[in-house]
Amino acid sequence: MNVKTIKSLCGMLAMLAFTACSSNIDESTDAPRFYNVTLTASMEGGDTRALSEGAENAIIASFAENDEVVVVKANGTSVGTLRAKTAGANTTLTGDLDASTLTNGEEVTLRYRSATANYDGQVGTLDGIAANQDYEEGTLTVTSTDPLTFNSNSVTLLAKQSITKFTFKNGTNPVSVKSFGIAAVGLVQSIATNGTPTMGAITGTLGTANSDVYVALRNPSDTKQTYAFTIKDAAGNWYKGTKKAKLIDGKNYTATVTLTKWIDKDATLNNQSADGAIGIVNGLPAIAVTINSTKVAVALMNVGALCPEAYGTYYTFANRASGLSNDWYVPTKDELYVKENDVVTGGLAKISNAWTTQNGVNGRLFTISEGKTFFLPAAGFIDNDNDEGQETAYTGKELVSTYGFYWSQTEATPSSMAYSLQFSSANINVFSEYKVNDLTVRPFHALN
Repeated sequence: MNVKTIKSLCGMLAMLAFTACSSNIDESTDAPRFYNVTLTASMEGGDTRALSEGAENAIIASFAENDEVVVVKANGTSVGTLRAKTAGANTTLTGDLDASTLTNGEEVTLRYRSATANYDGQVGTLDGIAANQDYEEGTLTVTSTDPLTFNSNSVTLLAKQSITKFTFKNGTNPVSVKSFGIAAVGLVQSIATNGTPTMGAITGTLGTANSDVYVALRNPSDTKQTYAFTIKDAAGNWYKGTKKAKLIDGKNYTATVTLTKWIDKDATLNNQSADGAIGIVNGLPAIAVTINSTKVAVALMNVGALCPEAYGTYYTFANRASGLSNDWYVPTKDELYVKENDVVTGGLAKISNAWTTQNGVNGRLFTISEGKTFFLPAAGFIDNDNDEGQETAYTGKELVSTYGFYWSQTEATPSSMAYSLQFSSANINVFSEYKVNDLTVRPFHALN
């Protein structure tokens, strides 16, 4: 059931109050004021900190020694971490909580494993989910800060995702999956410390190809959604498929997805390929496009992505090409956008394009001719500058699903800036961007 119940062991418990044992108390309201907390934690079934498949596909969960439960305020600020002392379905959690910033009546959230959640980058196994995507949380309300007490001596941590065992087939033949991408309306890619979700496609790569793939999915939608799958098999063929489902956090499912081949591993492109033809170019799915009178291959996915809707990896300008090999390159400013007398006359932007939502992900769809399209997701960017081009601490992704930012390889003036293709629902253009910020990359490749 993937539910954990935490109960207090502190000797000064009131009837329903969770009271922490105080230590190192400072009378100043500004200084940290820690209380040592000892709790018991329990969940149904299991005897190792792993997710294992039991009878009727039930997913059994349990703790491992040193598993963490992070306690955070509504704004995402951590007030401390509790750790499991022993492995098993029942354990003892201990740790210090800082009460100096807490107030009576304030709700705190207890998050199993991490203060944040990231459902991207999965590996297709239960062990992988247990190690990286098994997120659960519960809440308590502060009733006193000196000593630290809560409204109850127990809290139930609820799973924040479902787990599905997918079996992929092409007709009746199993497809040995090496990588996958999944996109859908409402699909959560990550969750910030303050609880704010980022919607987007999720991807994964299996260490050993398999037709059975375990995936943790979080989708708060209360209606059925269509999940779009992009699959690469062990041989290098690419497939697509869809499945409708309503997923409930804490539940586990099994599903068979029927795929159709999208791109054959032996389909190639050259300078004689018609615009809109698709194939594999040095390992990446690509589409043939004539840009500024030159035939090039444009990758059908961002660098680091495993499906067209995925945002991929974000890079500073200095590292823009670090994810590329085999003659794939970052396009120049003119290969992305050329404008004369307020008219777009060249570059990628000259191709007919429009803002759209593809499988739940916002972005721009470029149409070469009917049925021959490619998609650039509105991946936003990571803001690393202080508005003067100087690098500062990571502040998280911004403008995801409302703007796209894609590096060119062309530097701008001043030297702290470089050009990027930028778009929204309203328009598409090129602007200079601080080099220290992290943007996405859509690579090009020459066709001979």
